[in-house]
Amino acid sequence: MAALAVREKYLATLKSLGDVEQQVDTAVEEYVTRRIIERIKLARVRVSEYEARYGMAYPAFAERVQRDEQFYNLVNQQNPLWEQDALGWRHWVEELQHWNAKLNDTLNKSFDDFLNLIVEFDE
Repeated sequence: MAALAVREKYLATLKSLGDVEQQVDTAVEEYVTRRIIERIKLARVRVSEYEARYGMAYPAFAERVQRDEQFYNLVNQQNPLWEQDALGWRHWVEELQHWNAKLNDTLNKSFDDFLNLIVEFDE
């Protein structure tokens, strides 16, 4: 675990509210969760822009441009720079997956910590 510095002006108040380390950990967790959600929202917006432009989700698009020559020709004709779109689209899909996994890990850890707290309280 890394150490964090807490300004003196906050320390007295934190001490009066209980365990300082637990409060700081909770505050950092809430901040990280909010930032992850911001990243997820941004990635969703970007992915949905590509989905609207091409009328399908990325996996279907990627498969069709590889396997369907007629679709490939149509996409290439309508948007000669579609390969750049495909790279950007894949990036945002991967970003979305990454941040969703991070959120899931964070929330699962939080839930596990919460359950441990309940068990400690009952003992």
